[in-house]
Amino acid sequence: MTLNIADANRVRTLTLNRPEALNAFNEDLYHATTAALRDAAADPEVSVVVLTGTGRAFSAGTDLAEMQAYIADPENFPGDYGSGFGRLVDALTTFPKPLVCAVNGLGLGIGTTILGFADLAFMATTARLKCPFTSLGVAPEAASSYLLPQLIGRQNAAWLLLSSEWSAHRRPGRWVWCGRSVSPTT
Repeated sequence: MTLNIADANRVRTLTLNRPEALNAFNEDLYHATTAALRDAAADPEVSVVVLTGTGRAFSAGTDLAEMQAYIADPENFPGDYGSGFGRLVDALTTFPKPLVCAVNGLGLGIGTTILGFADLAFMATTARLKCPFTSLGVAPEAASSYLLPQLIGRQNAAWLLLSSEWSAHRRPGRWVWCGRSVSPTT
């Protein structure tokens, strides 16, 4: 399973479960997360959704190995390959219930920009985030150039989105990403 789903006390926890790929989103994980969010939105027994990752990463972003395989040989992929990312962003944009991100480790790309859709975010003190878009020669994604300035200020968001540098929860002279940082449990 690329996504584990657990319910307890009206809280649905979605756990990205591709630790061997640092929970990078492949098409299956994009589709599974989208379906899980839509199911949670429609379920009257779910009041809040928590999104987290398995292992040492929250999410390493889009699975670039799968993307490269698609570019090299698109005939081996279904006709709607690549639609998962957009569908996930649509599901996040319209999600009607509180979404909490529990960032347990590194977050890259969508593993960082997804925080813009969260109502609350908590980060392990060891977690680090990065938007590698300029180093990859691509534009920022997932409405991040709109959402992140609202969360951390225009100049801080510009730095995060354009510098391709790692960011932690708190650093002297830098912004605060999340409401709380917590010690990781082993």
